[in-house]
Amino acid sequence: MPRILKPSFSFRSALGDLPQQIQILDVGAMLEGEACYARLLTEGLGMVTGFEPNANERARLERDGPEDCTWLPYFLGTGEEATFYQTRYPGCSSLYAPDPEIIDLFQTIGAGRPGGNFYVQGTERVSTHRLDDIKECPPIDFIKLDVQGSELDILKNGVNTLANTMVVQSEVEFVALYKDQPLFGDVQVFMRKQGFQLHKLIDVAGRCMRPFTLTHSPYAAMSQALWCDAIFVRDFRTFGDLSVPALLKTAAILHEVYLSYDVVLFILRELDRRSGGTLAARYNDALRRSPPTQRQFMNLKEDIS
Repeated sequence: MPRILKPSFSFRSALGDLPQQIQILDVGAMLEGEACYARLLTEGLGMVTGFEPNANERARLERDGPEDCTWLPYFLGTGEEATFYQTRYPGCSSLYAPDPEIIDLFQTIGAGRPGGNFYVQGTERVSTHRLDDIKECPPIDFIKLDVQGSELDILKNGVNTLANTMVVQSEVEFVALYKDQPLFGDVQVFMRKQGFQLHKLIDVAGRCMRPFTLTHSPYAAMSQALWCDAIFVRDFRTFGDLSVPALLKTAAILHEVYLSYDVVLFILRELDRRSGGTLAARYNDALRRSPPTQRQFMNLKEDIS
């Protein structure tokens, strides 16, 4: 479960309402604690369209998840038929096959034996859909991806969707836990070609290589990084080309979700340059009244709760 941090003040309290609601796309929306975008919803700034093909998990979302969200049952991917690998822990299931040769090298994760989270209990052939072909999706501002290796397949088949998107959070791996899966470098290169800049890495996770272990937490790493969430934003050099609503939405997302106060101030200064307004000054005043006490930057994910 990710550690959700809260900004020292709300975006709305400093700057007021947005002209339009932020449209959020959640791909791999299985309910695992509070969603990264939860504050956008509680602040009344966003609406969610989510994808969860697992019927049981989708039922949980509809029963226990945030209100006024649309949950769709599709597998996103290349648009072709694929094999879905159902693992013991549903959150490790994937359109890519887990690789026991790699996974079983590390503490607390396993694929070769029935007790492991990545252990494949069954497979099924499924039809996948291209993101750009989903008619139920409105123009999307913020994408969150957590699909165990299929993130790049979805992004490559969603370039028209990405053209309107401001912020993307994608789980990425540094080691191929799934056979033939794309890794962080592949995702970063693709996103750069789509006009995005890597903003930060959060919830960096690893495990000790067996048989070594650390006593304070079995989920802590000694040295090897395995996965994290990579946050991408539009290239800073193109901020001047973006519309006022797009920039305001970007600022709200970066403030409420990622505590990126410095980039928010940079965006607000660009908006003030265009309009002669005082958004940056008002934001600065809020920062002085409620100084940040936490950072969301390269944090380690060492505990499972």
